[in-house]
Amino acid sequence: MEKALGTQFHNQLITQFVSKRHELGISQMDLDEIIGVARGLVSKWEVGIRKPSGFLFCVWAESLNCNLILKNKGENNDGHNKS
Repeated sequence: MEKALGTQFHNQLITQFVSKRHELGISQMDLDEIIGVARGLVSKWEVGIRKPSGFLFCVWAESLNCNLILKNKGENNDGHNKS
């Protein structure tokens, strides 16, 4: 089950972070410096070798000018249930 959760975490969340980084034109090494982590750590997060702590996950989102939002399963982006 832990492996399935790790795959879900990567597929649902990390891919969004990677896409946003590309959209903003920021390299992995530049993001390492912006966040203040060891060189190469963002790369390891993005490919799933390592996972960020809760705090660093929030810092990562902030560095991409994004908010983390929790929503119930089955909700659309507008907060309403899917039909």
